[in-house]
Amino acid sequence: MKKPMAGISRIFRMIVSALLASLGFYCILPAPAYGTPPNEYGSPSATFKARGFVVSEEDDSPIEGIRVELKRTISSFYAIDRTYTGSDGFFFLQGSDFPVRKLYVEFIDVDGETNGLFERKVIEADYSNETFTGSSGAWYDGSAEIDLGIIKMKPE
Repeated sequence: MKKPMAGISRIFRMIVSALLASLGFYCILPAPAYGTPPNEYGSPSATFKARGFVVSEEDDSPIEGIRVELKRTISSFYAIDRTYTGSDGFFFLQGSDFPVRKLYVEFIDVDGETNGLFERKVIEADYSNETFTGSSGAWYDGSAEIDLGIIKMKPE
């Protein structure tokens, strides 16, 4: 004896299959009058670069071991790129993300009292005036580099 719901389940599967098949055929229809969209997968992206030096606000001496993070938002836990300053206080960040014109760079003293204690600092990296080079003309907006100059951190 057949279950009464088995027929309904079979009809439902057939309807869903027909809808999915029609969506597949829709994708191969001729392009609209405004042009052919590119056949690409993924998300638009751009490469962001930032560089600079971190020094103490007190005596302008370079600070080694400061963690520097390039982020999409101030409160983001996700960093596009992360590095540490060298003995000369220099840092260089490079990472790819969704093309935006404003990112944030966070400076965090993570080594304790090794080189003194410094307050956390967040600055805005404005890429709006930078020229993006190497764009593919489609999903890749290219690369932009910004020089943040000298970043002064305040001792605690």
